[in-house]
Amino acid sequence: MFSIFKSNSLSAQSHARRLAVRSSRIAGAVSLVALAAMPVEAQQTVPLEGIFIEGGSALLEPIEAGSIGNSVSVVTGEQLQQRQLRTVADALRTVPGVAVNKSGSFGGLTEIRIRGSENNHALILIDGVEANDATNGSFDFGSLLTEDIERIEVIRGPQSGIWGSNALAGVVNIVTKSGKGEPLTATVSGEGGAFDTRQIAASVRGGNEFAHAAVSIVQADTNGFNVSPFGDEADGAERRNINARGGLTVTPWLSFEGVVNKLDNSAEIDGFGAAPGARPGDFAVAFDQDGSLSITDALLAKGTAKLSFLDDAWITKIYGDYSRNDVDTIDPFFVSFNGSEREKFGVVSSYTFEQAHFGGLKHTFVALYEDETEAFTTNASSGSFERETQSIAGEYRGAVADQVFVRAAVRGDDSDAFGEFTTYSLSGAWQVPNSGTRLHGSYGTAVVFPSLYEQFGAIPGFFVGNPDLQPEESTGYDVGVEQAFLQRRFVVDVTYFNQNLENEIFSSFFGPPINLTGESERQGVEVTASIEPVDGFTISSSYTYLDATGLDGLAEVRRPEHSGSVTVAYAFAEGRGLINLGIAYNGEMDDLAFDAFTFAQNTVTLQQYTVVNLSAHYDVTDQVRLFGRVENLLDQNYQEVFGFESAPVAAYGGVRIKLGGIRETAALE
Repeated sequence: MFSIFKSNSLSAQSHARRLAVRSSRIAGAVSLVALAAMPVEAQQTVPLEGIFIEGGSALLEPIEAGSIGNSVSVVTGEQLQQRQLRTVADALRTVPGVAVNKSGSFGGLTEIRIRGSENNHALILIDGVEANDATNGSFDFGSLLTEDIERIEVIRGPQSGIWGSNALAGVVNIVTKSGKGEPLTATVSGEGGAFDTRQIAASVRGGNEFAHAAVSIVQADTNGFNVSPFGDEADGAERRNINARGGLTVTPWLSFEGVVNKLDNSAEIDGFGAAPGARPGDFAVAFDQDGSLSITDALLAKGTAKLSFLDDAWITKIYGDYSRNDVDTIDPFFVSFNGSEREKFGVVSSYTFEQAHFGGLKHTFVALYEDETEAFTTNASSGSFERETQSIAGEYRGAVADQVFVRAAVRGDDSDAFGEFTTYSLSGAWQVPNSGTRLHGSYGTAVVFPSLYEQFGAIPGFFVGNPDLQPEESTGYDVGVEQAFLQRRFVVDVTYFNQNLENEIFSSFFGPPINLTGESERQGVEVTASIEPVDGFTISSSYTYLDATGLDGLAEVRRPEHSGSVTVAYAFAEGRGLINLGIAYNGEMDDLAFDAFTFAQNTVTLQQYTVVNLSAHYDVTDQVRLFGRVENLLDQNYQEVFGFESAPVAAYGGVRIKLGGIRETAALE
């Protein structure tokens, strides 16, 4: 049966469906920078002191996580292997304040929402390159695999003052392995299992003080499972991630780095509308439809020249970014295409100096200039559309006696489409001496420019863009306390957050999107805890309470009021083996349902669910690791998006072989 709205697609049709989801709610929240190299918050069993976060702020050098007033979470590459999390989306399910929704099978459209925000209110960086699709402002996590990721870093709290548009709800910074400081190492792995799933990965990396390089490829194919509540057609996918990084030190004061990421995804999709046998009053759901595909082709690249003077006190980086995201939707009735490009050029410079007063003072001043151009093309409209934004930003970071840390940033964006906007952020942290206590908090403003699709997109006869839309704006804060006991064997952090949203963009199936008047608010509490009662045995957990309502006073869709996770890990055989139990809980949440024939909008409640995953690995030798896992161990039947079923219980197993380097110990961090 024909439906103009297709699942798992960034095409004009499926985008309109997501705009409708977006329309009845508001998006509030929080924003960010880039983060760390070791587990923090729920994953943390070591002090914050000495843990450095990749990129720091304003694309500069790493800074200590303990000096950041915002809430910080990090999932390391070692944790990804221990838990056998194969997608970034699954890793983000363990992070407090993050809601993940997938519609469809493997490779299907996968979105995140941070602290009750909308999916285009989080800035996604991959090796420092903005990965948000300029078409719709969001990022589809369906194609992003974890095999060669070094860590996933998340900061929650308004940070547009540093990062600009899209950093309203948070920043997710994904860092791949670079080979820097590693002996030459080659790794190959293969696994298989349920749904005729096959994944093969290979990488080579290494480096010294003069040069480093890394190349990796991972290919994941599956026949998938049936996502429709009806029928029996499985929806398969083919995903491929290719990464290449390198760096060269020419002189003690000049070095170069470059990175290229290629993300390809071909996912079989279902129709979305009236299922076979549907009657008046039934809701639209996914239904089997042969020959339908969503094909995504994304390319992200970055080149950086680094200048260091005065014993690295003065550091300047000159960089250029390029990203492209093309999405084709193919089915028996039509072919649609949406393509976008983003180019950035920037210069960022910092100067750091220290003073002996008050037990030691450290100051860092940062200045940034950036020029960004975005372009959009679609076969639903003639011609292409383009806009440019020039930005300047300044930041101050200060430290007193390595205990009190403050950060302040202000940014001005001058857009040829929306005019001038100024945002700022403030944060502070106090590591109370000899107490195990760390106080932290942040306050800031944020802005999100309308997407190019909201401005210029079209579905003939249904949706038309609005070039006169104004940016969404937000102000928010959070305050929290972290307390460590028993020499940090037990760590707990409690954070309260609050943020509003103004100029919400409302979209529907029919007519142009508009800015709404008034403001909405979301608030909540995030609790994280970790305990290591004995060496090799850890329990880490997170819980989020969220109160997010729209202008209509109703709960925001696809954002549960209660959510959390528990991870239990036990290492044995002197660290060669590890058993990991992961439990993820998602409470009841509202979602939108549409009449199968008229697409009139309704609200339904999706039931709570608990998903249990069990995994284990054993290092037969220093070079050979055997691993296996069972996902959805209790065979929970649930929906993350109304009308789309999730995967049943499934088992997988494989082997990883490493040549060169040193053995990857299974001992827990």
